[in-house]
Amino acid sequence: MKKIYFIIALSAAVLSAASCTKEQYGAPDKDKYVYDIPQTDLDKDAVLGCYYVNYNTEVSSSTSPEVPLLGYYKTADAGVLEQHIDWADSAGVDFFIFGWDKASSDTALVNSFIDARSEETGVKFAFCYNTSHLKVTNDSPLESENNYKKFIAEFVDVLAGYMLDDSYYRIDGKPVLLVTPANLSSDALLSIDFSKVIGQLRNDFKSFYGLDLYVIGQITTGWVAPVNYADHQIYSFDAVVPNTWKTRSYDLFYSYFSFLDINWNNWKTTLAKRNVDFVPCVYPSFNDRVYDKKSYYYTFGDNGELDDYIDFCNVAKRNIGSHNLVIINSWNDWKYGTNLEPSDLKEGRFLDETRAQFKLSE
Repeated sequence: MKKIYFIIALSAAVLSAASCTKEQYGAPDKDKYVYDIPQTDLDKDAVLGCYYVNYNTEVSSSTSPEVPLLGYYKTADAGVLEQHIDWADSAGVDFFIFGWDKASSDTALVNSFIDARSEETGVKFAFCYNTSHLKVTNDSPLESENNYKKFIAEFVDVLAGYMLDDSYYRIDGKPVLLVTPANLSSDALLSIDFSKVIGQLRNDFKSFYGLDLYVIGQITTGWVAPVNYADHQIYSFDAVVPNTWKTRSYDLFYSYFSFLDINWNNWKTTLAKRNVDFVPCVYPSFNDRVYDKKSYYYTFGDNGELDDYIDFCNVAKRNIGSHNLVIINSWNDWKYGTNLEPSDLKEGRFLDETRAQFKLSE
């Protein structure tokens, strides 16, 4: 009998729900998710970092949707770094971010950059240390004694010498170091305990050189909420930067900047509860259709328009952290069309707009 009453009650509920209209309950308020980004002004200059790609083989039309104003080049070509430094200074870029994965070309780039600087140069550099070359595993994690010795030896033998140089960028007197990837792959989730490794690195660096580090964890995916990561992957750092914001979702593409604003606000407020800064990361544009003709990532600003970049900059300013740090992805990643470096499409307009958006005095 109870079973019959239950079926009747359930049927009534279904019929009642079916008889309800959208008007009775109201449609979702799209203005909460799809809205224009207002011009936002800072009360002090932003600190601008910019990812830099080292080209050992020449940029070409087969991999770049734009033609560099310098022409197709290799980074080591005469005058390239000098011109990049000059342009970066004009845009207000404070430091280039050079990847370091123990390749000889990594240190060669840094040496060339230091040689190309002059006394008037403003832009400095910082390392983005990639842990992939360490070959750590779940069974042989980085915090194990032998692996950690190899890890710290790289700082003592190579990296610290550069990090103590006057051309290396510091925040509050602390050398800035990015560590990637903070989001470990599914088959290597136990390969690094960042709370142990970063804590020990800080202690050792301070003991050896008398300096604290400002360590930024780099998340190599976008859109994923911080709650999806283990605590040590985001709370072991002074700051966290998710640096990839391409999307295959039409909904995200259609309402790109408002969805990004919501996502970043979540990141910022969540991290702030544990005294970790959120670092916004902006694209000047995005277009990988030359690099990969089968790509179905949505593009924006792919014809050199400024409007999307301005919106991106304003989302960053709405969600900027306590150190006013913003990272630009990228200076010259030509194959994805994210380059801030002048091209036949962008010319110098994006450099000028970068300074206008992030620096108080032009």
